[in-house]
Amino acid sequence: MAKETIAKNNATKTNVVKTAEPKTNEKQAEVLQAAKNVAATAKTVVKESATEVKAAVAEKTTAVKEAVEEMTAAKAASSTKPVVEKKETAKPVKEKKPSRAAKKAAAKAAKEELVPEVFIQYQGNEAIVADVIEKAKNEFVAEGHRASSIKSLQVYLKPEEFAAYYVINQKFAGRVDLF
Repeated sequence: MAKETIAKNNATKTNVVKTAEPKTNEKQAEVLQAAKNVAATAKTVVKESATEVKAAVAEKTTAVKEAVEEMTAAKAASSTKPVVEKKETAKPVKEKKPSRAAKKAAAKAAKEELVPEVFIQYQGNEAIVADVIEKAKNEFVAEGHRASSIKSLQVYLKPEEFAAYYVINQKFAGRVDLF
């Protein structure tokens, strides 16, 4: 009798396993299909954003190229070198692309165009900050130093003391009259 019960239990377990398998496969198929749908959607989104990024990069590249060409043309126009005529040679002259140094110089020249003039006013007195900086440099040179040795300069304005304090190259300090 025990053998019959065990055999029935084993048969029942086998039937349960067999009936459970198709449900698992159906769920797996559904999950797999959902994953494929998500992947397809993600792929579409990535393609669209890549297209937008490519367009933006192309636009920026064009703008930068135009700006560099304008700066190069402006620098060439403002060049103070005398024009020397050369004899024509048989070899054609190749156009040179502007180097990095030329591009940096053009960018620096564009930045140097604006030179602000800063004034300080206190109790009816007025001074130009650029003049105060020159006074500090001149005093440094008068002490026996070379002007070319100046690598850094900090100026501290104290109008209540009618003075400007300076520090050159993080080593030398001094005071000049502000007004």
